[in-house]
Amino acid sequence: MTNQPRIIFVCLALVAGNAAFAQGQDGTPGERNLQVMAELLAGLYDNANQNYFDGRLKFPEDERHDRARTEIATVEDDRIGSPLFAYDLYRGRDASPSESELWLLTTDDDPRLVRMKRYTLGDDEATYREGCDVLWRRNAGQFWGINKSDTCAAELQLTTKDLWLTIGQSTLFELARARNFSCYVDIPGVSGGRDEPFDRYPINDMHDQGALQWFESKEGRTFGLTLRNVRWPMNNEVGAFTRNSLVMYLIEKTDDGVKEIGYSWTEPRAERIGMNLKWLLVSCYMVSNRDVQPFFD
Repeated sequence: MTNQPRIIFVCLALVAGNAAFAQGQDGTPGERNLQVMAELLAGLYDNANQNYFDGRLKFPEDERHDRARTEIATVEDDRIGSPLFAYDLYRGRDASPSESELWLLTTDDDPRLVRMKRYTLGDDEATYREGCDVLWRRNAGQFWGINKSDTCAAELQLTTKDLWLTIGQSTLFELARARNFSCYVDIPGVSGGRDEPFDRYPINDMHDQGALQWFESKEGRTFGLTLRNVRWPMNNEVGAFTRNSLVMYLIEKTDDGVKEIGYSWTEPRAERIGMNLKWLLVSCYMVSNRDVQPFFD
């Protein structure tokens, strides 16, 4: 009986404590969508698929898209606010971006929308682009943003896998989100537990949206390695449905030009891919065997 008052007191305290959190705290759809966009937006995007299939589908030359990539990174600037992103668009293999801006995500007076304020970059200074805000709304499976002004029109579509954009006078770039990989090449391709000497060539800064990295073997041969997450816009066989794939390509640069050595493929969301030609072995992965968490299988 001596414990009963204490139990009642604890129960009352819990009820009172919970009551403090029972008041309505509903936010807006725009606030929630802003949180999701802030997580989705940063990344490396590349239109390698669009660039390749424009040619394969024999589009007219003036309708084909140049190779382009976009890098969007989270940055900090207390003078502007957060979440803040640095946007750079690169064309072809240019080392310098053709377009650069800062993007600030904020809520809007319309509770359904997310407002993206755009800033141009100068010498240690960012200038707000008046009238150039992009208003985003959530549609089925994507975020869609638009600015219809004559001076700084923009249209963007953002999903977990893609960023399609038209900014200013740019054409519509269908940019796919890239995943980062690390690779190595062994020459020869030792396998089966055999104890044989080989040379290993590490290849970093790879991604699965058409990254190409060259390396030279100790024999003086120049090889190129590419990863591409192929998404088919059409089928390659009548009466069949062509499935997407993660593909690894190996090429060699010779005096007569570039020749294909071979390629391999796997499921598009695979986190590793390899190729063993016996005289050469290639392995690419998102997580190294030295870092992966052991699991029961």
